[in-house]
Parts: sequence; C-alpha cells; structure tokens
Amino acid sequence: MGFTTGFTGGVTLTLGVAYLTLLAHQRNREQQAAILRQQTYLLSSIIDPLPPTLPPTRAELAARERANVTDAAKDRWNAEVESAVRWAQSKDWTEVREDAEAALARLWARAMGATQEGGAKGEEKNDSVAAAAKSAYADAKAKSAELASKTEKKAEEKAEGVRDTVLGAIGKGIQKGKEVFSSAKSVAGVEEKAEQTLSPVEKALQERYEKSGESKQTVDEILAARYAPVDQKGSASL
Repeated sequence: MGFTTGFTGGVTLTLGVAYLTLLAHQRNREQQAAILRQQTYLLSSIIDPLPPTLPPTRAELAARERANVTDAAKDRWNAEVESAVRWAQSKDWTEVREDAEAALARLWARAMGATQEGGAKGEEKNDSVAAAAKSAYADAKAKSAELASKTEKKAEEKAEGVRDTVLGAIGKGIQKGKEVFSSAKSVAGVEEKAEQTLSPVEKALQERYEKSGESKQTVDEILAARYAPVDQKGSASL
C-alpha cells in the first residue's frame, strides 16, 4: 500500500508540475505575441497609414433605412400581437357570450315586430295601389277616347281639304283645256280663212315648198300623179 500510494502521488505531482509549466509557457507566448502584434500595428500605422474609410453610398443608406423600417414594423407587429393576446387572456368570455345573446334577442324581437307592422302596412299599400291603378286606367281610357275623336276630326278635315284641292285642280284643268281648245279653234279658223284667201298659184307653191302631213297614197299613186301629162293636170297643181 505504501509503495502504490507513493508511486501514484509522485506521478501526480510530476504531471501537475509539467502541466503548470506548459501552461505558464503558453501564457507567456500569447502575451509576447499580442505585444509584438501591437507594436507591428503601431509601426505600420506610422510608416504606411491606412486610407480613410469612404462615406456610405446611397444603396447602403437605403439598405440601412429599409432595415430600420423593417425593424420598426416588426416591433410594432409584435406589440400589437402582444396586446391582442393580453386582451384575449384578460377578457371575460362568459360576459361576452351573455351580451351577444341579449343583443340577438333584442334584434329578433325588433325584427318580428317590424314584420307584423310591415304586413299591415303592406296590405294598406296594396289597397291604395289597386285604387290608384283603377283611377289611372279610367283616366287613360278617357284620354284615349278623346284623342281618338280628335284624330278622327282632324282626318275628316284633312280629307275635305284634299278633296277641295283636287276638285279645284280638276276645274282649273278643265278651264285651261277649254281655253286651249278655243285658242286652237280660233287658230284653225284663221288658217282656213287664210287658205280661202290664197290664190291657186299660191296654194300650189305652198304645197310644193311646205312640209305636208303624212300622205295616205301608195308609191304607185304618188309616181303616177307626179309623172302624169301636163294637159291632164290642172293649173292649180303646177
């Protein structure tokens, strides 16, 4: 037992001293490295200083503003949700149910009363509408009869006017025909008188040089009359 205890204690002591020595050595190395790094940074900043940082661009500023707006919206949303949850937790839902039932009962009673009143009023309105419809029908019938009579009178007056106009036009036409006939008759009488006053030689010249109407003689008769001997023709037809 003594040998084992002594051996174990010696090994433990040796390992403890070695661990502490290594730990102290590591701490010293880390401190020396930090000091050397600091000195190197100071020397580099004196010899070759770093360029100044550039101001933020518009895109970076807009991103920051959006981030701020988004954070504010999130905070507000969280506050609203938190207040809603607290209200739901602190609300007496039994009282809410009782209030809703009472409100529904009042609405139902009001609706039933309004329905009964509406039925009575509807009957009265139906009677008044029927009476108004009957009176309107009677008025329309009277107006239609009056309008029909006026239309018939106007049609008769127009027909009489048209008949008078037609008869006047016919009378004027007959009178003008008589005047034309009388003028033609007078012209024919003047021509007959003129023919009677003409001499036989003038009649022959008139028949020769003036256009006559359509002849009813045939071609043979016309040629025979034209080439007849002179002694057979009268002196008036030369």
